[in-house]
Amino acid sequence: MNYILENDYLRVTVRSLGAEVISVVNKETGKELWWNADPAFWAGYSPILFPACGGLWNGEYKYKGNTYKMVKHGFVRTMEFTPVAEPEYGRISLSVQETEETREQYPFAFTLTITYALEGKTLTCNASVANPSDTEVLHYQIGGHPAVMLPDYDKDAEVIGYMRPEPNEGLSVVRASEQGCFGGDRYAVPQTQEGLIPISVETFSNEALIFDKWQVNAMTLLRADKQTEICRLSHGAPVLLVWQMTGLLCPYVCVEPWYGMPDRIGYSVDMDIRPYAQHAMPGEVSMHNLWDIEFCL
Repeated sequence: MNYILENDYLRVTVRSLGAEVISVVNKETGKELWWNADPAFWAGYSPILFPACGGLWNGEYKYKGNTYKMVKHGFVRTMEFTPVAEPEYGRISLSVQETEETREQYPFAFTLTITYALEGKTLTCNASVANPSDTEVLHYQIGGHPAVMLPDYDKDAEVIGYMRPEPNEGLSVVRASEQGCFGGDRYAVPQTQEGLIPISVETFSNEALIFDKWQVNAMTLLRADKQTEICRLSHGAPVLLVWQMTGLLCPYVCVEPWYGMPDRIGYSVDMDIRPYAQHAMPGEVSMHNLWDIEFCL
């Protein structure tokens, strides 16, 4: 089922499958601002990542001496969420809980609630993770994967836009490679003299840019003229990942705040010590700001 959030500026469509945004339309122009899941490039919209962010080495992790298999980015992106209450004007909360099937790959009880709120030209995504257990700590990672359309896409262009990180000095990244896991090397960020990151095949030639250690708290997307702003994404997460398909210039870019990171290459670890693992104590509800995106209409 699809749900509509709407105000004077934007019309946002959220679907129950995965609780993900699938459309953001500028009401004045009728133009689509969100990525449209074209399978020629990438057949996703904006999945919610839970209870893992990124790759797991050999597709598995350990917990209390047992080994569990789990898909990259976790499993809730393929689950049906239900409304917590009747959608309000400009706001909706969708929730999902564990099932017998999820317990086979993740032995925890949980309630995950995703809340979208539309105010002016800003769309906010917040998450709450509730631990209903009386005794067990709930260990998890969670992240967003929003994908924004790039209006200056040209398959023959070298650069189709730019990104302005905040802050934009002294930055370095790690890269995901084998099995979607990261290595120990750090890399300089490709930037222009103005401190902008080009959106180009070369920028993503070694996979995503992973800004860890709370380096970047906001990212503004710019058109190819380096001046006109598309949107600004801010967040509260320790990791910000920027991604396009490797080796293919794409008409979108994903700017992904993560409370977590992939495994390191060669190491399958316990869920509670995965990079930037989150922990909800028994009976606790943990809150996370996944992203605030202000569209520059």
